[in-house]
Amino acid sequence: MKFKIVNIFFILIFIAAVAMIWLGLLPLYVVLWVFGAWLFITFLGATNIRWNYFLNSLHTNKSIEEKAVALTFDDGPSENTLKILELLKKYNAKATFFCIGNKIDEHPEIFKKIIEEGHQVGNHTYSHSPITGFFGTKKMETEINQCNLAAKSHAGIEMKLFRSPSGVTNPKIRKALKRTGHQSMGWSVRSFDALLRSENIVFKLATRKLKPGMVILLHDTKPHSLAILERLLLFLQKRNFKTQTIGSLFKIDAYR
Repeated sequence: MKFKIVNIFFILIFIAAVAMIWLGLLPLYVVLWVFGAWLFITFLGATNIRWNYFLNSLHTNKSIEEKAVALTFDDGPSENTLKILELLKKYNAKATFFCIGNKIDEHPEIFKKIIEEGHQVGNHTYSHSPITGFFGTKKMETEINQCNLAAKSHAGIEMKLFRSPSGVTNPKIRKALKRTGHQSMGWSVRSFDALLRSENIVFKLATRKLKPGMVILLHDTKPHSLAILERLLLFLQKRNFKTQTIGSLFKIDAYR
């Protein structure tokens, strides 16, 4: 579903409903039902990045010929990122880290270490505000540009890949990305390691229905994600899956 198509559909339904109400064929509250249904679908589209409702986000490479998946980590860098890097090195795995700008400023050495060890980094806004979805286009553009500036000042790179906090999308974010020239990235598999404490449940969520070309979402800020990551890497190793960066999986450039 696309935002514009859904809007056109509901406008037509609304006009038809108003006409039928005027003719006395429907009760007035039907209009509220129509509006409620539109609001519900719009909310789902804004919070489910895989729908590509407002903008196109890469989340699965269905054309991939090899047995490979992309590991991604959000919300770092943090001290816990160093332990994540050790595990990835142990299993010869590569990953992409979507970093928050103010944390890059806080941990520049860890940020540079991610890159030095052959992993990729992407833009995850400067502040990772819980009200990102309510930002105007200019504010969103500033968040993206400030995060890129932090990466450039500390590591000399200009990031091209972007992941919205919590995967939220809307027309303002679409406009901001068009101005900054970033590629929106989603995920195929959400482990919910940022919300759930149970290692077994998170591991099951991360591995069920796993197929080549998928993108796995984890967080490098959660201590319990370490044990989950090791189980996941062993799982992938036993099934002969390669773990790649986003750029390698989709054959795209991560930097300008």
